[in-house]
Amino acid sequence: MIKTQITKSLFVFAAFLFSQSAFSSATVESEFELVLPKQFQQNLIEEKWKSLVNKEFQANWQFPDQMVEAQDGVQVQLKGLSLALKTQLQKPDLGSEQTQLILQSKDLSAQMTITSISVDQWIERTVNGITGRFHLQASCSNVVMNMKPGAGSFSIAVSPEVASSTANGRVEDVSLSWKQDAWSTQAFTCTGADGFDQIVNQQISQISMDSAAFVNPKKALLLSYLNDYIGKWSFDLSTPRELVSARSDVKMSMVIDSFNDTNPDQVTAKGRVIMNFTRSSQNTTKTLALSKEDPKLAVSSQAMIRLPGGLAKEIITQSYAADSWVHQFYSTQISGFSTVMNSRFMQWFVWPELMDYPKSSKFLFNVYSNKDPKVTGSGLKYQVNLNLLSQMQAPKGGNYIPFMNFVVPFNSNVTVGISESKASVKFTNTTLDLKYSWDPSYVKKYSPKTRFAASTIEGKILGAISGKTMDVTLPAIPVMEGVTLKIKKATSLSNSDLLLQLAP
Repeated sequence: MIKTQITKSLFVFAAFLFSQSAFSSATVESEFELVLPKQFQQNLIEEKWKSLVNKEFQANWQFPDQMVEAQDGVQVQLKGLSLALKTQLQKPDLGSEQTQLILQSKDLSAQMTITSISVDQWIERTVNGITGRFHLQASCSNVVMNMKPGAGSFSIAVSPEVASSTANGRVEDVSLSWKQDAWSTQAFTCTGADGFDQIVNQQISQISMDSAAFVNPKKALLLSYLNDYIGKWSFDLSTPRELVSARSDVKMSMVIDSFNDTNPDQVTAKGRVIMNFTRSSQNTTKTLALSKEDPKLAVSSQAMIRLPGGLAKEIITQSYAADSWVHQFYSTQISGFSTVMNSRFMQWFVWPELMDYPKSSKFLFNVYSNKDPKVTGSGLKYQVNLNLLSQMQAPKGGNYIPFMNFVVPFNSNVTVGISESKASVKFTNTTLDLKYSWDPSYVKKYSPKTRFAASTIEGKILGAISGKTMDVTLPAIPVMEGVTLKIKKATSLSNSDLLLQLAP
């Protein structure tokens, strides 16, 4: 029992995780510095791509009215010009150095609508040597053109844009083109001068024959429309990101306060890790700062996060403060205890009172502490002193009754190693002094066999802990929606800060 609880306690301490083995309270804010290489920008536009391609791209662009010159100087006015697109955008594979994403259309469909095509102009004509002025008036309404399947293409070039704590994508370029004779025209009606429908058909033919002449003058407007569309998927990096926690009373989040993207090789984010221990008996807040000494970090292709070297010490101190936590579990969760329960021979020598209980009995343990833990060290090496108390209860008549009480002062050197998203915790120079007492009410009522081989149990606990290494999985760090980084390696820096190497 003691071995298991101590192991869980130190897992929390060494790996910056919160196990379900304790309940405590306090508030700790810790500075951090996150260095993201160019790969981060690629992750950003990959995420932007997901936003664009996970749903059908649709647009209905409105263009200003325009005047075009037809044959013989006739000025034709186009009103209510709009272009509706539907397509699925596709992403090509990115190269390791590429930070601009070209999204290509697949199965593009388009419909161009012109509400009105009209002419209202006085023109001069010479017929048989006689020049006359004529008032030309005509109009055609609801001219609708549909793009033929496979006749057009559409693409946009998106680049990442990071400003302060906001990340977005910026459309750098847009391309829209179609083959000659790409459009089919629905029937439309005209009024006024005879033959005006021929002029309209000529304008439609010009649009169909020369996509560049139609699109290029409108490219700035198209970019504006597209950037408004892309802007819907901007990311506020200052929004708190919840970190994984198995303890309902402990809330842990990351907040990015600022970004610096002036370095072409990397982006640096500064912010805070905020830990709220919601069952606090005191409303206290402690702030941990990064060292002011320059760590002189070399430019790396790996993402890195720098944390104060004393963060782990503060976590264990707050998590296991005196009289602020309790852990309850059953004897079946303890492999060593199960061994004793399954052997009457061992029980007779070590703990004869257990012989009065069926081998399948489940004893209940409540573990807590009445003293604050003492933790010294920083980075990846610590000296830990815990005073654990345990109340053991026995199953009787469908209920649990007080059985025995234990006091376990525990001391150990702890070395932490981190590799491939796992933390390894090694205990060395471990000592403990197991003390026990029988519950007076149990002794009075049941007159137990009180012999208990404390030194034997103590030796088994030490043998199971000292010199042993135990592993625990570390959670990923959520930088933004859809972008998380895993902890790969940890190093203590010369300025006493802790550096974690990260990877997507």
